[in-house]
Amino acid sequence: MRDHKMMYGVYLRAGLLSSLILFILAFLFVPYAEPEAYKLKREIITMVEEISAQMEKFEEPPPLERPKVAVEAESEVAEEEVVETIAATEFQEDLIRTIPTGPDIEIVPYYKVEVKPKPIYQQKPRYPDLARRAGIEGQAVVKALVDIDGSVMDAQILKSSGNQMLDESALAAARQWRFSPAKQRDKFVRVYVSIPINFRLVEGG
Repeated sequence: MRDHKMMYGVYLRAGLLSSLILFILAFLFVPYAEPEAYKLKREIITMVEEISAQMEKFEEPPPLERPKVAVEAESEVAEEEVVETIAATEFQEDLIRTIPTGPDIEIVPYYKVEVKPKPIYQQKPRYPDLARRAGIEGQAVVKALVDIDGSVMDAQILKSSGNQMLDESALAAARQWRFSPAKQRDKFVRVYVSIPINFRLVEGG
């Protein structure tokens, strides 16, 4: 009769070898299951609202004019007395003449512009990946300064979407917009416009 304690090492090696053979056979003959491609549950759509009808909605009201305060002018007599007390001098100041510069281009409030700017190219904003995965939505209103050639000189957030990533994406897109130039009294002028941009995740079918 065999002593099982003496055969312990043999049994252990035989068991390990059998397990290894079964594992290799299972790996070779069990068919491989191809995983299915992940399908998004929701379709991603970036919506840009038409701004022609909404520019005035978000336009800031004109600032109230402060009452002018009358300032009393100095009398001619006082000026003559000051001149008499100053000693004459032969010193002549050598002034350095500078090249004259033209007047700055006027920035006219949107409600005063006779020919209002119209969008001719609307850059769609990029939906940030982190915001999309987190399901973050919102609307950002961008205040853009339209130059006399229709390009956007400057852009800033007038109304935040509540998320910094969405606001930055809206600013980057608004800087790429192009408009027809604004006119006031047959002259091209600069004007601020408001661009509402929506970020929405629409449920798929």
